[in-house]
Amino acid sequence: MRRVITALALALLVSVVFTPAVVAQDDAAPVTLRIGLTQDWETLNPTVGFAVSEYEIWNVHYATLTDKAADDFATIPGLAESWEESDGGLTYTYTLREGLMWSDGEPLTAEDVAWNINTARDQEWDNMISTVVNIEATVIDDRTVQLTSSVPDPKLPTMDVYLVPPHIWEPIATDYDSTTQYDALDGVGSGPFVISDFAKGQSVTMVANPNYWGWEGEEPPYDQIIFQLFENPDAMVAALQQSQLDAIHGFPAGSADALEADPDIEVIAGQQGGFDEIAINGGAVEGQPHPALLDVNVRRAISYAVDKEAVIEDLWFGLASPLETMSPGADTKWIPDISGDAAFTYDPERARQILDDAGYLDSDGDGVREMPDGSNPIVLRHAVNTDGDLAGPIGDLFKGWMEDIGIGVELESYDQDALFGVIVDGTYDTFFWGWVPFVDPDPMLSYFTEAELGNYNDANWFDPRFDELYLEQKEELDPDRRLEIVHEMLTILHDAAVYIPMYLGPDLQAYRTDTFEGWVRQPAEIGPVMFSNSSPSYAQLRPIGAGGGDGGGVNWLLIGGIVVVVAAGGAVLLSRRRSTADERE
Repeated sequence: MRRVITALALALLVSVVFTPAVVAQDDAAPVTLRIGLTQDWETLNPTVGFAVSEYEIWNVHYATLTDKAADDFATIPGLAESWEESDGGLTYTYTLREGLMWSDGEPLTAEDVAWNINTARDQEWDNMISTVVNIEATVIDDRTVQLTSSVPDPKLPTMDVYLVPPHIWEPIATDYDSTTQYDALDGVGSGPFVISDFAKGQSVTMVANPNYWGWEGEEPPYDQIIFQLFENPDAMVAALQQSQLDAIHGFPAGSADALEADPDIEVIAGQQGGFDEIAINGGAVEGQPHPALLDVNVRRAISYAVDKEAVIEDLWFGLASPLETMSPGADTKWIPDISGDAAFTYDPERARQILDDAGYLDSDGDGVREMPDGSNPIVLRHAVNTDGDLAGPIGDLFKGWMEDIGIGVELESYDQDALFGVIVDGTYDTFFWGWVPFVDPDPMLSYFTEAELGNYNDANWFDPRFDELYLEQKEELDPDRRLEIVHEMLTILHDAAVYIPMYLGPDLQAYRTDTFEGWVRQPAEIGPVMFSNSSPSYAQLRPIGAGGGDGGGVNWLLIGGIVVVVAAGGAVLLSRRRSTADERE
């Protein structure tokens, strides 16, 4: 599960000053695909990273044993060309493609696959453990690996954990700490492109992997990809319009009309189950929240006071869809129908009545309620993700919503890395962030179990019945029954009122139609073309004419654009953040 990390700074009305300094192209210049985004990379280590921007790099750099079909996420061959089921579905035997190699020319064998799965299980790698926890990998021969699960596993035969090169990692990955602290910048992978340069806060450059099996013996169709970070999303939009970028991800919703007016630009509003939420600290570990939040009545009152429809209309220009409970997978079938009186529909009067009835009154008339004994005014610490363009406006709105029902709010700012630390420590009351789920709901559901407290459990909450059902769905092979279990789990989470899903948010993307062709939506017709579950576009793209140029471009791209911010008349361009990949994104 990718934590959704938002796009960077909220843009005021801006005037962008460009200093082109175009680098001359020549016949020997590399053909470059240039992608603009607004979310930084904290790490490129696939065992522990959580940002959607990071997952996009891993999708391209690391191949997996099985892959996902672009149109419907069906399990299809990846490094394995085929597999056979036995032992009542507990065992699958995979046959690797012939002649597989890592990008540095070393053979990629069944031994490499087994080492990854068994080591990820034994060391409990954060991003792989929910998939491999019950799996034992056994080498049959160089091209054959057998996976045996100790329990029924509805995810098999899918095995989509990233495979790192053991000949590089094994001497380093001696235990969990050494593995997770590795910078993973060795540049060796098995995907279509591999990392060649990483400048945090600036860019990631990836070069074509000549040994990628998907080229089928042909030369790679283009030479490199440059993912360019922009601190200002409007500068990123301008760069696309001026052909300095080939595609952009997470652009401001207010820019959609202008982009659509350009005949050489295609605009995508891709849906893949991503959502944003306001989380409320449930107080399950140390770093306790305000004691009022331990009362479910207070949490429910807060939920009734959040005006989701206003956010969708005013900040999303109507492009997002209402959501009542969490979206755990790419398919919306996993979302239960919670409606009518059970739904937390915006109703501040009801919220005030709940608080009154529970004894949380404003006894001194200062506008802020206190605990029932008259002590400890209810003032919440709301964490604002400074790497998110919507986090600031949402924080201001949340403050107003809460003050309307007699609850104070203090806004505290953190970048995405620091915010994750605050969540792990439990030293927050509320925050706004989001997720882009994987295809299967299991990873997302696992984050709200007791085992994930102090890690990915950002609600700081657990319920014994939820944990029991989690284990049940993990082994349920009947798809209809598993769907019922997941719906029950999400209803429990909803009723606890520790997670307020705001909306299903589309991934706003745009690409030029005059530089590259072959963009692939995942899932078909409704999904994004980049930053998706397996990112199939990159291996399918072909340059048009001279393609994406020399990769040098203009020197302002190296700093994400030179921007002069003008607060003219207080006008605001509200930018859409990336909703993570994810995993925190």
